[in-house]
Amino acid sequence: MPEDVFGAALPESELPSRKFQLTDKDQRSVSERVRDCLDYPLLYEMAELLPAPSAAGCPREYPAIVYLIMAALTPVTKSKRSTAGLLASPQEWRRVRAGVRRHLGRRVAAQLPLDAPSRGQYHYAVGKLLVPSIDLLEEEFRRYATQQALVQGLFPAGVHKVWSRPERRQLLVGDATVPKAPSKSRLRETVDPVTGELRNHRVDPAARDYYENGEKAKRLVRGTKWFFASGRDDGYWTRVILSFAHVAGGAYGDEAAVAVRQFTLLKSELVDCMGVVYDGAFRGVHRDALARQGLLAVNKQHGSVVPVFYERVTACRRGHSLWCDQGRIAESVRLDDGTRILEPVPVTKLEHRAGVSKSRWYHVLLIPCRHGSHEFRVPVGITTTPADRALRGIDGRPLKSDSQRGFHRAELLQQIPEPTLSHQLVYPYRSDSESVHSQFDLSLWNRRMIAYGVERQKVFVLGFALSQNATSHQVFRARQNAQQVSATA
Repeated sequence: MPEDVFGAALPESELPSRKFQLTDKDQRSVSERVRDCLDYPLLYEMAELLPAPSAAGCPREYPAIVYLIMAALTPVTKSKRSTAGLLASPQEWRRVRAGVRRHLGRRVAAQLPLDAPSRGQYHYAVGKLLVPSIDLLEEEFRRYATQQALVQGLFPAGVHKVWSRPERRQLLVGDATVPKAPSKSRLRETVDPVTGELRNHRVDPAARDYYENGEKAKRLVRGTKWFFASGRDDGYWTRVILSFAHVAGGAYGDEAAVAVRQFTLLKSELVDCMGVVYDGAFRGVHRDALARQGLLAVNKQHGSVVPVFYERVTACRRGHSLWCDQGRIAESVRLDDGTRILEPVPVTKLEHRAGVSKSRWYHVLLIPCRHGSHEFRVPVGITTTPADRALRGIDGRPLKSDSQRGFHRAELLQQIPEPTLSHQLVYPYRSDSESVHSQFDLSLWNRRMIAYGVERQKVFVLGFALSQNATSHQVFRARQNAQQVSATA
């Protein structure tokens, strides 16, 4: 049988292990994380985007950069109270003043008061300064994060692209997580069953019920759902969070729709990105949208998909009955006992054709036959519609599109089929999204969101992404300097 470009799937015991023990030198203390944030250029660029102090009313005591620094430090210290307490230390406040002096100059640093702001002052600034400008800050974050990823060697240009076996640094990874609501209360007022006293409770207006862990092992969680997209290379602290978004709906389709929008925005900036690794929330309609933009969509096939007849090829007297099975084309083969099985047809090439407005993807098959193997090209990943380019048969007549025939090609035929070695090697990159979620949970006090309302929570999520990228930026600079020193030695 001809060799398959994706390779035959291996037992889990024979797959290479990618787990590495975190060494002591890779650990990052709170003090180092604080220093990373103070030396992150994006914070100081964002400060220029915030509105200047108003001439009317009470004058602003602290410049905008101070509140952005506190927003980035809050996920590091896990609470606003801890952040205010940290900066209340004269030593830490001097470090803040020194960081402002390095990036904004002596004049701005000299305008800082001798004492750090209180928690109440920061809480007020979040509502009056950061929340009204959060969309502008998020856009600037996405722009800078994509540039940071390119500088750190992610999504490199000029590197040979192997579509059947992409590298980790050439792929986007995304997923959504639901941190617990800041309070368990669902009602603002309850009656004490013993005393009859009316009790007031603080309720998060943005919290709702979500289901996690897929459809087989659903777990009910109440909170707000947040989507993160990131890219990384091998090694610790190489990850760059590229985008985040709030998922308002509770269905898996809502999460997938948000993910597709975010990946679409990132693709316009990361032109050399090869694809996306996601979980089972992606269905055919989502893979279709990404494949049209020239992206691989690597995820697991939905459990409800069953084999579907595709076509009968009559390239020889024998003929070959082709079916869609497990995300690829398989041939119906008759055994000696009269039963039939679906045998995967070898794929010799995953072909990508980039067009002006959309891309096309093909599996180049080599159908084994006693009369000689037949080459056969099958479109994959995209469900054609009447709006697409019309295909014509041998007789010149136009062929019906997939949607007109009721054939969901994007759902049935994957670009990288699941039961292959390529899928076994590429799909585990999705675990990096779980690492992002773990870091996000660890940045929360008692693993609960520390803000009420979507707007204030988005400020916290922005601070989390800033603090993570700040450490990645500093670690990359340190490794780059170490390489230069060793090269000159």
